[in-house]
Amino acid sequence: MAVAAVVTMAASVQAEEASLAGALKGGEVKIQFRYRYEDVDQNNALDDAQASTLKSRLNYTSALFSGWQAQVEVDNVSQIGDDDYNSTSNNETGYSVVADPDGTEFNQAWIAYSGIADTVVKGGRQRIVLDNERFVGGVGWRQNEQTYDSGSVVNKSLKDTTLNYAWIDNVNRVFGPDDGTTAAWLGDWDSSIHLLNASYSGLSFGTITVYDYLMDIKDADAQSNKTYGARFTGKHALGETTSLLYTLEYARQEDYGDNPVSYEADYYAVEAGLALPAAVTLKVGQEALEGNAGSAGKAFRTPLATLHAFQGFADMFLSTPDGGIQDSYAVASIVVMGATASAVWHDFEAEDGGASFGDELDLSLSRKFGQYVTGLLKYADYNEDGFAVDTRKFWVQLQVDI
Repeated sequence: MAVAAVVTMAASVQAEEASLAGALKGGEVKIQFRYRYEDVDQNNALDDAQASTLKSRLNYTSALFSGWQAQVEVDNVSQIGDDDYNSTSNNETGYSVVADPDGTEFNQAWIAYSGIADTVVKGGRQRIVLDNERFVGGVGWRQNEQTYDSGSVVNKSLKDTTLNYAWIDNVNRVFGPDDGTTAAWLGDWDSSIHLLNASYSGLSFGTITVYDYLMDIKDADAQSNKTYGARFTGKHALGETTSLLYTLEYARQEDYGDNPVSYEADYYAVEAGLALPAAVTLKVGQEALEGNAGSAGKAFRTPLATLHAFQGFADMFLSTPDGGIQDSYAVASIVVMGATASAVWHDFEAEDGGASFGDELDLSLSRKFGQYVTGLLKYADYNEDGFAVDTRKFWVQLQVDI
């Protein structure tokens, strides 16, 4: 009997080892190369920037083994040619900023367990993207993505409901892996952040999301905040080929952690649009981040957001002005012969006091070529009106995914 038990245990161990080896051998490898040329022309004393960079990414994800899975992802960002731009860490401060510093680091390195029904528990360096990335995102536009050293749980045990929780110990920012030349360009933020996000998609006319974010950012106390709010987005068919699109969102924010300024500020976003025949989409909207023009540090802030996706491609409002900001915009996009073209017009003004902050036109054209290659052209033209300086940016990008 004892011999039989030993043999059975040995066979079980060998089977588990074989299954683990199979999970590792059966994993998936992905490779990505993203080349980008960025040109920045600003009406100030800085020299125009021309940045030519290449992001190379190697990703390995194991197969499942008894509910366990792991992923490792390494990114390298390299300058191609001359460094005629301020990367935030290359000390070329006479040029305009293109925030794509050289470096190599683990972009992701996590272990996940999905052995509990409708639940995934994940620990390690990971990508966290919530809703439209207005409050928490990956800043995927920049060559060095923003990821998080975090423990997270996603649960879908309730019908049409997704519950997200994450605790973040460190924010790996786009300025890394090394620190930049100013305090604003730290490569990492030591933090203690709690994210709660719950969404319900069981309504026929849309999805409602509620959230509560507690951000204690120890390396940037002035960015610490607690934000809670609700978001509703959906569409309604107006016919066989036309749909009404709509989004409403409101959030309230207060100081948190060791933020030296006591404040309260509101956020709202309203958007309506039409999805039309021939793959045409038209939208109008307004977004406002409350501020106080007479007092510094009391404006609504979004330190973990994918900021490039909001308030213009020129990135003139990466930090909310003291008076807050109101962005009224219109969007038109169309898909023709496999290419997606879009145009966005922004009109900016202070939320408090109504001072004009200028306007901006953004254009983009993207197309996939075959199975692996995607091309992109983008242009941004910001015209100042008492805030910042006239700024024009142009991008050419080619991405290969294998």
